[in-house]
Order: sequence, then structure tokens, then C-alpha cells
Amino acid sequence: MGIKKKLFPRKGVEKEELVIKAKAHIRKMALANKTYSKRSEIARKNAKIALKRGERVRAKNYLIQFKQYQQKVDRANNIRAKIERSLEAVEEGKMISMTGDLMGGIRDELQTISTKVSPEKIAIIAEDSEAYVAEIEESAEILAGDPEIDLAIDVTDELNQLETEMLLDQGGQIPDVPADDLQYISEFELDEEEPEIRTKAKLSDEIEKLRKELES
Repeated sequence: MGIKKKLFPRKGVEKEELVIKAKAHIRKMALANKTYSKRSEIARKNAKIALKRGERVRAKNYLIQFKQYQQKVDRANNIRAKIERSLEAVEEGKMISMTGDLMGGIRDELQTISTKVSPEKIAIIAEDSEAYVAEIEESAEILAGDPEIDLAIDVTDELNQLETEMLLDQGGQIPDVPADDLQYISEFELDEEEPEIRTKAKLSDEIEKLRKELES
């Protein structure tokens, strides 16, 4: 139980009891009005009887009773109407209060959501996202940069010399080479063949080839 309920435990109950008492009072007044109406009708009938009997003074007194009961009925109806209007105002006030609380809750929720999806925040998020993407792409370009530039190695002369040698070997024309001959040598395939090369026979062949190349 919250502190408010501990300090004011009967506030809500008292309000409900007040409404119940007001409705009970209205029913009580309605019953009283019913009695006053019957008595007023009786007083008027007695006034007629008194006139028929020639008793004008008694007839007058009965009419006074009739008017008094009618006044009581009118007063009770006015009081009842005021109480009913007040009760209706209470019920309407409760509904308005509940609606206000509901709208206040919706407003607070919308405020919370709007801070998360505000145009300014979304624009910042979108801008940051684009910046991060650009940074990632720039990093990727750096990692995958041109090795000639990154390593400061200029192979232009070597490339030109290699092309010249190829032209001289083929009589000045670059021959049509089958597609199979254009396949690059895989470094992984060389690694796989390395154990075989290290056998005595193959190792001797390699040494012999190197010796001949040095002598020529």
C-alpha cells in the first residue's frame, strides 16, 4: 500500500458513500412526495365535500392544506432536481477526470516516444550512420589499397622490360595463348608439393638446375 493510501485510506470510500447517501436521500424524498401528493388530493376532495355540505370555512381550510402539500411537493422536487444535477455533475466529473488521466498518460507516452523518434534525432542517427558507413568503406579501401603505392615500389620499368622481352621472343608479336596457359600459379599448390620436392631425387635435380643456370 502506498503512502497516500496509508495517510488517506477512506477518501475514495467516503466519496462512494456520499454518492450512495445522496441517491438514498433522493429515493426518500420521492416516497415523501408521493405521500404529499396523496394528501393534497385528499385535502382537495375534502374541500369539495365541505362545499357540498355548505361548510365554506372547512372547505377553505382543506384548500389551505392542499396548497401546503403542493408547496411541499414542489420544494421537494426542486431539492431533488438539485441533488440529481449535482450527482450527474459528480459522475460527469469522474468521467472527465478519468479522461484527463487517460489523455495525460497518452500525452506522456507520446512525449516519451517523440523523444526517441524526433526528426532531429532521426536525422542525427541517419547522418551518423552515413558517416560510419563512409569510415568503414574508407578503412576497407585503405586495407585493400594499391601495394605499389603502399610499399613505394615502382615496377613500371620492370613491366615494360618484361613486355619487350615477350615481344622479342615472339618475333615482335604477342602470341595467342590458350586460356589454360593463362592460369596463375597457386601458392597453395606449391605448398602442397613441397614435401615431394624435398625428397633426395628431386632435391638433386633442383641443385643441378641451379648450378647450370649459374654457369651460363
